[in-house]
Amino acid sequence: MTMPSKFKYNSKYAIKSLTVGLFFIALLAVSLGLSHYLLTRQLTDVASKLEHEYEQRLLAAKAQMREVQAMLQENKETHCSEETIKLLKKKLFTQSDQPVPWVKFNDEDIICSAIGRWPIPPGGKLLSRDIDGHGLVKTTDVSAFSKQKVIYARAADSLTKVFVPVQSIGAVNRVLADCQACGGINIKANSHDWLSQNTDANPFASIEYQAKGSQFKYTLISNESARNLLWLTVFLLLLLPAAFLGFTLYLYREKIFKFYWHRRFVSAMKKEAFYLAYQPIIDTKAGQVFAVETLLRWRKKNGDCRETCSYIKMLEQDSVMPQLTKWMIKTALSELKSLLRSNQIARCSINISAKQIEQQDLLPYLQLLANNGYPVDQLCFELTERQPIESLQVIREFIAGCKQLGCRIKLDDMGVGYGGGLLIQQLEFDCLKINKAFIKIVLSEQNQPFLIRSYIAIAREMNINLIAEGVETREQALYLQELGIHLHQGWLYSKALPATELRTYLLNS
Repeated sequence: MTMPSKFKYNSKYAIKSLTVGLFFIALLAVSLGLSHYLLTRQLTDVASKLEHEYEQRLLAAKAQMREVQAMLQENKETHCSEETIKLLKKKLFTQSDQPVPWVKFNDEDIICSAIGRWPIPPGGKLLSRDIDGHGLVKTTDVSAFSKQKVIYARAADSLTKVFVPVQSIGAVNRVLADCQACGGINIKANSHDWLSQNTDANPFASIEYQAKGSQFKYTLISNESARNLLWLTVFLLLLLPAAFLGFTLYLYREKIFKFYWHRRFVSAMKKEAFYLAYQPIIDTKAGQVFAVETLLRWRKKNGDCRETCSYIKMLEQDSVMPQLTKWMIKTALSELKSLLRSNQIARCSINISAKQIEQQDLLPYLQLLANNGYPVDQLCFELTERQPIESLQVIREFIAGCKQLGCRIKLDDMGVGYGGGLLIQQLEFDCLKINKAFIKIVLSEQNQPFLIRSYIAIAREMNINLIAEGVETREQALYLQELGIHLHQGWLYSKALPATELRTYLLNS
């Protein structure tokens, strides 16, 4: 014996849970992408700042080197003497905001500066030279205890070479100290590695910034903790407006859905994507076509036809339906005019809902068509039960007006929509149509034929026709004939055909 489960599967609850889950996943993805973008922007700004400060120092260094060279030439200094050091000190005191320049006389192997003489630092390497004769030299600052690697600007003439520092690790670190998002940096000067710090980590965000005005290329890597904090901050900032937007969309989902379909229907009408197809209704006693049902078809861009069930419910509720119904009536009467007038087809059926009838603009339109020579008297309107009837009186007036014009009224999808048997008692129909759902199971073991027999009895009592739709097999057709239903519609006889193919079908049948 199996115990009943406490929990029952609720599809609506599952869909809502899935929607909320997808919403949070999407929000996480958006916040991740946005935080990545913000980090990238921050790193780019830092690289731009490093380059800007370097360019400012280089500009000042070139001016300083020219002044030092001019001073040495003016005083005719040819080697690093005490007088030379005094001149450099004096120059440094008058320009205390500038870095300490180095001077190397061409015939000496020492460096002369305001703070004394120094041996030439090892490992010096010329990185680049510009058109003015200035160059960039990578070496070590021997005047500092930390022996930092420094890049110097260099100016050379026939007597001396003057060096002024323009880029150092200390200057870079001062900029990085204000960047909480920065985790690692690599700087290349003219394709030569100069500085590399914390570049082994797997970066969430990194940028490569090639300076336009120099030979420097900066690679900056984000800090992991800063990344996580920024991601969380962005997620929380997005959560409230996103939740509000999601809740608003949920509240107005039906209106949004209807608006979406309305725009598609309007576009389809403008592009003439709708067309009509006609499915024959066969009189099996006479062995010929009795009438046709007009069916709306929607052509895709590739020429295929959309499934009617995918849009018909929305279309019937849309504001374009009255206009589309009028187009269907006029188009059907135009395409089938000769067939109707020659009685090759007795009737042309068109589906119509109670909502359309209640707008009370169809009868004047039908009268207008009749006045212009259209065979309105051979129309048959199939009242669908997919929508409830709000005013029986308006429906009665419409039926009465139709009968005056010679139109017939048929109750479609009998037994599966609103109203059911109540409509049969309150409205005057000329024909009843049994829904294909009943025909589908007519030969199954679960079939209880008393319901179909009751429809047959009602039709006989009212002295009206009875049509079975959805007849797909020979066995179904024979069984329905045994029951006394002789008007059949379905794929056993023919699918819905465009007007030109319908004419061919009539000639061959």
